[in-house]
Amino acid sequence: MNKDKLNPPNENVDVPLQKLMLREKVAMTAAKKKRKVKNRVVKPLLVACGLCVTLLSTGFLSPAMATALSNVPLIGPIYADFGEIAAKEIEQNNWMTPIEKQDTQAGLTMTVKEAVYDGNRLLVTVAYSGVKGVSLDEESVGSRYLTINGKPIDVATGSTSQDDIDDYTIIEHHQFTLAETEIYGDKIEVAIHGEDLFGYKGNWNVDFPLEKLKDETNNFYPNVSAKTEDGLYELTVKQVSFTPLSTRIDVMVDYPRELDENDRWPWFTTKIFDDTGNVYERGLKLQEGAMPGEFGHHMILIMPPMEKIPQSFTLKPGRDDNEGGYWEAIEELEMVVPLKR
Repeated sequence: MNKDKLNPPNENVDVPLQKLMLREKVAMTAAKKKRKVKNRVVKPLLVACGLCVTLLSTGFLSPAMATALSNVPLIGPIYADFGEIAAKEIEQNNWMTPIEKQDTQAGLTMTVKEAVYDGNRLLVTVAYSGVKGVSLDEESVGSRYLTINGKPIDVATGSTSQDDIDDYTIIEHHQFTLAETEIYGDKIEVAIHGEDLFGYKGNWNVDFPLEKLKDETNNFYPNVSAKTEDGLYELTVKQVSFTPLSTRIDVMVDYPRELDENDRWPWFTTKIFDDTGNVYERGLKLQEGAMPGEFGHHMILIMPPMEKIPQSFTLKPGRDDNEGGYWEAIEELEMVVPLKR
């Protein structure tokens, strides 16, 4: 495998989030009256949304809005509809913590409905309701960002999804995979900040404490590597983590440092197989991200949570052909990752 094959001239590398600083590309699915958007939280972040039925404390809610809200379930279908990888587990285990804390400015109320955190991922559901109505029009959405313990969140990948309940209410689901696992401890302080939202002028802030899920986290350190015959590229699986909200694989990528300077660093798109034959590809079953500041040297692969830990994973890295539109495996970099304590 030669360097030109991995980095053809005039190549446009598509990578998942962090390189807006990291030239990241977020796969989005558009549907009627629904959208996913990219926000910047000092660092880019991803968000999604869900909603429960007790926004009725807001004084200016219309009867139509109250009816709409009463038909929105607390968990389950909302998270599945927004493509949340842990939707089934959230519904089965009732993991979301009700928050029900809000801030009202200039006729718009921002309400944090519920949230969950497992040391690796953070999910926050927010509802926006406005006395003059709210719109997903790009020019009026405004900006918002989340913090943990008063500081911007370093994320490997994330998304924001929005949906409108009716003309007066929008729900928003934020989901983040943190750049590193277990960096914040068991108890965190989360805050969401908004400015000039949905056509309303002002600043909104809601903060709340959140405890880590107590379900067990399992970490493995296989330290398995594979490299190209010419020695230019090497991948090493450093850690595999099974948490309540995800399955995470940390992959270190070694490539010539001059590619960082030329902004031509490689992004290896990976297909993952477990020992029972399940396949995980980029999309709803596999998210890809990178550590902030590491360019493509530290890749993070996120799959849905697993009830049973498999005996092994097989990673098949490849590259997307930008002209032909197909994916090509790089056989030299394929590796089996055993999961033994």
